[in-house]
Amino acid sequence: MDGRLSHFDDEAQVGEIECNDGKRYAFDFSQWRGRGLPSAGTPVRFELRGGRAIQVFNRPEAQRGASTTRDVNGKTRRKVLSHWALAAFVVAVAGVGAGRYTPAVGAVAIVLAWLGLRHVHREPQRLNGQWLSGIAIVVAVGVTLWSQWW
Repeated sequence: MDGRLSHFDDEAQVGEIECNDGKRYAFDFSQWRGRGLPSAGTPVRFELRGGRAIQVFNRPEAQRGASTTRDVNGKTRRKVLSHWALAAFVVAVAGVGAGRYTPAVGAVAIVLAWLGLRHVHREPQRLNGQWLSGIAIVVAVGVTLWSQWW
């Protein structure tokens, strides 16, 4: 069953678990199998025997993804921008002044953006730039269409 520790008395080493349906079950410290010491508000999972909670432990949580990585020396490493994504954006913007070569410049920008997306996909822990590749594709297509109408 799942519940939440409503309180735990350190001196008496007994506590109480409240379930979602409002029922309360007592347990003592000898049944605690969780991480650290029990404290009020901790989500727990347990079994019932004779109206008491046994085998009480912390409710499993989904694993969170790492927001940063560290190098071998323990220093935090930041993600870097994919050079292909940056090149795609620059070429797409340069298509504005390319005149009659705008469709060719747009095609080059789209190829570079695809390379940027592939680059980020292969090394997601080290690189970012998916958003920049997407913007480059939108700009390249927009500039190409705009040049064909004007």
